[in-house]
Amino acid sequence: MNHGRNDGFAPCHSPVAMVTAPSESCSPYPDSRSTHEAVHHSPYMQKPFFSIIIPAYNLENYIAAALQSVLVQTFQDFEIIIVDDGSSDETVSIIQSFHDPRIHLVSQVNGGVSRARNAGMKKAVGAYIAFLDGDDYWYPEHLELAADFFNRHPEILAYANRYMRDELEAIPPRPPSYPESIRRLGIRGVLFMHPSSVILNSSLASRLPPWEEAMPYGEDGLYWTRCMRGTGLIGLGGSVTSIYRQRASSAMHDEHYQHVSLHSLIAPLLNELEAMKNPKWQFAVHYLVIRELHPKRLLSLNAEERISLTGRIRKIMHPCLNRPFLDSYMKACSARAGMEQSFSALMDRTMFSCKWLDRLERMGRSLFFRLQTNNGMEGKHQDPARSRS
Repeated sequence: MNHGRNDGFAPCHSPVAMVTAPSESCSPYPDSRSTHEAVHHSPYMQKPFFSIIIPAYNLENYIAAALQSVLVQTFQDFEIIIVDDGSSDETVSIIQSFHDPRIHLVSQVNGGVSRARNAGMKKAVGAYIAFLDGDDYWYPEHLELAADFFNRHPEILAYANRYMRDELEAIPPRPPSYPESIRRLGIRGVLFMHPSSVILNSSLASRLPPWEEAMPYGEDGLYWTRCMRGTGLIGLGGSVTSIYRQRASSAMHDEHYQHVSLHSLIAPLLNELEAMKNPKWQFAVHYLVIRELHPKRLLSLNAEERISLTGRIRKIMHPCLNRPFLDSYMKACSARAGMEQSFSALMDRTMFSCKWLDRLERMGRSLFFRLQTNNGMEGKHQDPARSRS
């Protein structure tokens, strides 16, 4: 395992390992190898610490920067699995120009980013699964900070460093760092997650349902919510180490998003919430649901559909903290007056609930750990039953 700083590409002349996805009959590249051969010739005799999954579709202007940001990481024990999602530009040629045996290229017919991530995860053998979209990039210490956290907290199965948007096609200034923390996913942790910032223990990832391939929008929020099936906590790094590029095509994506049906966005999240033991306290997921209830989208439903949907949401939401604001918003929509203001108040109240409960929960957990530490210092002959009470 190499923990030293690497200031350039790995000095290796082996070609990129090429793997054909199951949906393809053969590889379109010369010197192609079967999946078994590519794995057999991996440079690792043991599992790498990280498997990095990079979906790529027509990213000839971005994929090189994404790959380079991985290869210059200060933590070097990883494999890179790039899934080309049927690109028609020079994306594949650019990937092939990188000569590092840790890079494995998977080719598939265009099926969307979720299918690409699922294909990459099937090939992954690392102890932890890291995601990086092919048009985003990392700062050099991204993996090192995550590895350090997991080594100190092996019981935590999910981690995310802070991220920020790059809307100007330039390296943005980095904001100040904050102390790392451990948060409840359902209270606020889910809101800190972005695909290019998240790393999961492979044991957790293997237990989760795959990325939802039928959802062109909102699939990431659903996947993070499903993480709560296997873990309630997430480690949050204090430094910005991942950059999310806001491209022109992303703006087009956002425009199409405005016309997606409300049911297709909310129903999967509500299904997950209703299956949870304590849905009323999962305010982060409430926020993911509420943010889709924008007036234009909600008014696309008829009155009966609105009543049915919001009635389902009311049953899940906490009766004191959010329901009055939801009821006020529904009245505004019925009257076609003050909708934007009521929606803004509902969003603000839900976010306030997330922050308030998050702070309260962390204070309680901090007090618990302090009490445990103090009890441990009182002596080895303390009654074990008393220490567990």
